[in-house]
Amino acid sequence: MYKKYRGRGLEVVTLSFEEEDQLSNPTRLRAFIDTYGLKHTVLLAGVPDQLNEKVPQAVNLNAFPTTFILGRDGRVRGVHAGFPSPGSGAFYDKAVRDVSAEVERLLGERGGARE
Repeated sequence: MYKKYRGRGLEVVTLSFEEEDQLSNPTRLRAFIDTYGLKHTVLLAGVPDQLNEKVPQAVNLNAFPTTFILGRDGRVRGVHAGFPSPGSGAFYDKAVRDVSAEVERLLGERGGARE
């Protein structure tokens, strides 16, 4: 999705919360980035227990991944907890369609104004 929409203004930032031993040398995170060919910004945010401290807006966050979608106005416009894998068939296809439609709608907004 990032490749498809970044030219229209989509930005993606991943906050990764890793175990303590991975903070100084995040080999697992690097392997994940390499394995999946991630091209967007990935930030090492801390250990899992720091989630509420680092992202206090994420009240009761308990699903990974959780996606926060912000509009051009910088406000949270959608939250998606979890994401089905391609192996889940129709559930995956629907999730991709729904998120893509939401992203396209928000990218269509001008100058941060809601239409």
